[in-house]
This record gives sequence, C-alpha cells and structure tokens, in this order.
Amino acid sequence: MRSMRRRYWSRVPALAMMVFMPSMAWSASAENTPATDDPATAPAQERVYCMSGWERFLPGEYYACRARYHLQRRHPYQAVKMLKEAAYWANKDAQHALGLAYVNGDIAGIAADRPLGIAWLALAAERKNSDYVRDYTTTMLGSSRSDVSQASKIYLKLRKTYGDGVAGDRATRRFVREVEPLDRSAAVGGNMVYIDGLTPLPQGAFSLSRKIHKEAERFFEGLQGTVTVGVLERVQAPSPALREQYKADLPEK
Repeated sequence: MRSMRRRYWSRVPALAMMVFMPSMAWSASAENTPATDDPATAPAQERVYCMSGWERFLPGEYYACRARYHLQRRHPYQAVKMLKEAAYWANKDAQHALGLAYVNGDIAGIAADRPLGIAWLALAAERKNSDYVRDYTTTMLGSSRSDVSQASKIYLKLRKTYGDGVAGDRATRRFVREVEPLDRSAAVGGNMVYIDGLTPLPQGAFSLSRKIHKEAERFFEGLQGTVTVGVLERVQAPSPALREQYKADLPEK
C-alpha cells in the first residue's frame, strides 16, 4: 500500500506554486515535484504553496493542494480536513488519499479505520481510473466480510455528499458559473484581466481562460455530463453585436 500512497503525491499538486530560494523564481505548477514517502522531509526550497485564486474555479484542486501543504508541515488534522473539503468538491485524488490514510493508518494522529478507508476508495474509483480501481479491488480482496459489510453502509452514506452524482454536479456548476464572465471577456478579444491570487499581473483574457479550461478538463476527466468544460476556442472575428453586449453588461463608472 505504500506504493499506492506515493502515486497520490505525484498527482495532487497540479495547482501548487513552488518557491526556489534565494532566486524567488516562481512556477505555476509543481508537476515535477519529486514524490516522497514523507512529504514533510522535502527541502524548504521545494515546499508547496497554493495559489488561492484557483479556489474560485476549482475548489477541489485548491483544497487538495492545501492538504499537501499541511502534510509537508506535519499538520495531519488540517491535512485530513482539507482532503475532505477537496473530496466535497469531487476531487478523486483526495478521496483516494483519504482511503489510503484510513486503510493504512500511516498518517500520524489519524487512526486506521479499514471500513471507512474502503468506502473512500470506492468513491475514488467511480471514474474508472485504473490505479484507483486496482487499489480498491486489492483492498477489498484483502478485507474481512465484516469490514466489507461495514464499508458498504458507510459508502452509501458518503455517496450522498461525495459521490460524483452530487459532488461532481456541485463542482461543475461552480466552475461554469465562475468561468462564464472570463469566457465572455475572452470571446470579445483583446481584453486584459486580473484575478487576485491567480495572476500576479494583468494578462490576456483568452490565454487565462484557456489555461483554466485545460486544468478543468483534466480535473473533470471521466465525469459524465461535463461537456461545458472543454477548451475554449478563440473567436477570431468578434461581431459588433457581441462587443455591444459586452459593453452594455459592464458596470457603470
């Protein structure tokens, strides 16, 4: 099960920022962060800091990053709290991590609870990710009938809040609502935008919209009914009517 935990650390920090001292050069992604069995041992220059602006669009990703932030700093209770918040917003990586944490009991201060862990692994496997399906199946085969029976009851309760039918819809609606103004600005062409906690300086609305949609496409992969999160295609020649509609919707000075 230790190898399964390492896979989680290679996936979580998609929205993290890494600080490299003393140069203070920033990167908007931590995809190349080395995975370790104990994230708290990471050198200071490789520690994760999360971009708060992502919480607006993809809270499931943002809170998963915050969970990794706390685990690096040996804050197990805060880390589990953030994983549950990420799971609430349909983050399957977070649900998988919760499952492993409860099955293995290898996060300091967090007691092992195999039935609860199995239930979280079942939720994580909803989108048929091959790694997560394998982890769930392996855990089930190695569990007693009593544990499986208890896990089934827990799963039915968790699914009402954390299953894709509820959490996935919740996260999709949140994303569509928050990204819509940015998409409209991007479709007009030539607009600059600034989002606190996400863009250090104003940048083109289209390029930012495309970046956010691509991340959403990755996050929602395998979730049914999310055709609205495809990558935005740029409008080459905005119509006069579209420009007028955009200007009419702007707040009065």
